[in-house]
Amino acid sequence: MKNKKSDEELAILSLKDKENFSQIVNRYASKIQRYIARVTGNWQESEDITQEVFFKAYVNIASFNPKLKFSSWLYRIAHNESVNYIKKNYRTRNVELKENINKDLSDDQKIFEKIDATPNSKLVQKTLMELPPRDREIINLVFFEEKSYIEVSDILKMPINSIGPTISRAKNKLKILIKNESKT
Repeated sequence: MKNKKSDEELAILSLKDKENFSQIVNRYASKIQRYIARVTGNWQESEDITQEVFFKAYVNIASFNPKLKFSSWLYRIAHNESVNYIKKNYRTRNVELKENINKDLSDDQKIFEKIDATPNSKLVQKTLMELPPRDREIINLVFFEEKSYIEVSDILKMPINSIGPTISRAKNKLKILIKNESKT
């Protein structure tokens, strides 16, 4: 039975054989596309952006430092491409959320459980789109992509000691948005 190669090993090996890079694509394509869709708010465009991410990763694979975590490097590329898309396509969004999820707002984790468990979670996901891009990204990375503070720091190029307060502010903004929307 073959030993499963780490992402970092595959990245190094892909310099000589592109088949190794296809294994990376297979591991990360759906995760990266989901992340991009949540950050940009556009599932349809996320496929094209995802392809661009993997193209840039392949072209720049020689610049990857194998002493670092490959997934953080890849998510950083996805972050940059998402930001570029938002800058090109940003417009104010007026989202009407007509579900009452006002219960349990004091428990931060319950908000995110409700977002994932709500039958109309697309409407709830749209509430996330009302957050500023940086807040939306940090919530997506921590709660949906389950990245550690160290990984988030690497991906967003933020000091690790500012991750916690930034998450707290983003959650508070999200709670306010959900409360306001659930009143309508």
